[in-house]
Amino acid sequence: MLTHRTQTTGWGRSVRSDSSNEKPRSLDELQQTVLDQKNSRGILAHGLRRSYGDSALNIGGLSIDMGNFSEMAIYPDTQSVTIGAGVSIHTLEKAAREHHLYPPVVPGTGFVTIGGAIAADIHGKSHHLTGSFSSCVTRIRLLYSDGEIRDLFSDGPTAAHFWATVGGMGLTGVILEADLRLIQIESSSVAVEESRANDLGSMLAMLTAADGQFQHTVAWIDFSGDFRGRGIVSKGNYFEGSFKENMRMKKPRSKESVHVRFPEIGNHSLINQHTVRAFNELWFRKPMAHGLSSIESFMHPLDRIGNWNRIYGKAGFLQYQFVVPDGNEDFLEYVLGRMKAIGAASFLGVLKRFGQGSFGHLSFPKPGWALALDIPIQVENLERTLNELDGQLCTRGGRIYLIKDARLRPESVPLMYPRLNEWRNVRNLMDPVGLWQSDQARRLKLC
Repeated sequence: MLTHRTQTTGWGRSVRSDSSNEKPRSLDELQQTVLDQKNSRGILAHGLRRSYGDSALNIGGLSIDMGNFSEMAIYPDTQSVTIGAGVSIHTLEKAAREHHLYPPVVPGTGFVTIGGAIAADIHGKSHHLTGSFSSCVTRIRLLYSDGEIRDLFSDGPTAAHFWATVGGMGLTGVILEADLRLIQIESSSVAVEESRANDLGSMLAMLTAADGQFQHTVAWIDFSGDFRGRGIVSKGNYFEGSFKENMRMKKPRSKESVHVRFPEIGNHSLINQHTVRAFNELWFRKPMAHGLSSIESFMHPLDRIGNWNRIYGKAGFLQYQFVVPDGNEDFLEYVLGRMKAIGAASFLGVLKRFGQGSFGHLSFPKPGWALALDIPIQVENLERTLNELDGQLCTRGGRIYLIKDARLRPESVPLMYPRLNEWRNVRNLMDPVGLWQSDQARRLKLC
């Protein structure tokens, strides 16, 4: 198997890593690589590298590309799928729709692999009803550091290993495949309703009211101008009309027909207070959607623009994504004020309601409010401000999403994830030689 060295980055492009890379052609090759590995920097499996920071990077170690683990078998009778870790959510969606089936949980981008979705226990616009990705996972096939392969289930003798792997950031073993539950859908469309909110209070009220009426809810929040929290609340239900009725309805073009790729722009960033304010004003004033949208357009709006992360230039950006429990709505107001104070304008601010969390030791979602902000790395006083916000999150029972993180301090992790030591104990049993490593795991002292 060919080994080569490459320099790679997270999706935010603010962190870079140089590692050896291999792409096993078979399970036998992968097992042999694991058994032969002597590098003290260990091994990390990766998919499409859409994690924003350093969680999919392993500087000085070995990175395993799981792209060849791409087999998939859909079983319409049981509404389930057996699927390789290297298959993307987008590929699964497309194949499942041919059987009028769909994954219960999908993230904001379809360019996430099944292995990554489990390792991060991803969430989507449906979390208030469905929970995170692990809610639809019925089996995980995992390669351990001793070369053995085991099937893990959410209850029974392997439950502890299952829940350590869910949200475990790839640090318990290599996810090879999984069995997933699917849901039945009548068409490939979503019935969408959008509403403007003139301030944060109105937005929170709209999202809370939508929980009981819509399967998918999300809000775009304006982080520019006066930072009062105005924005657009988007709500959607799977369209249940007949196929013929679905075809008669006027629908937007599919994402494939409008797909463009953003060019490399060097050291320059197109994101600043002036450009963001102009864009956000136009976006806030756009006509509100009321009608059918393709599933792709509604679930994965940014996937229509390839390499959109280049808009921030080579310096890149950070995503600050956190969840804070109910009763801490004032913290959202505080974040608006702090971003205004440092001039950290963002054209991508996403607010969601979370339902119940999973049993995953390091799973991110918990009941409350989740906010994600993309912020250019060059903003003055950004690091100091985010460290301050981290401190408040720790006291309020909130946490940072590890798969999006590139700068959290290690002392904050056990406060945000109180089951960290429990996870470490299980992880040490699964990997007593410390084979599975990442740049993030070393930075945050996870292992």
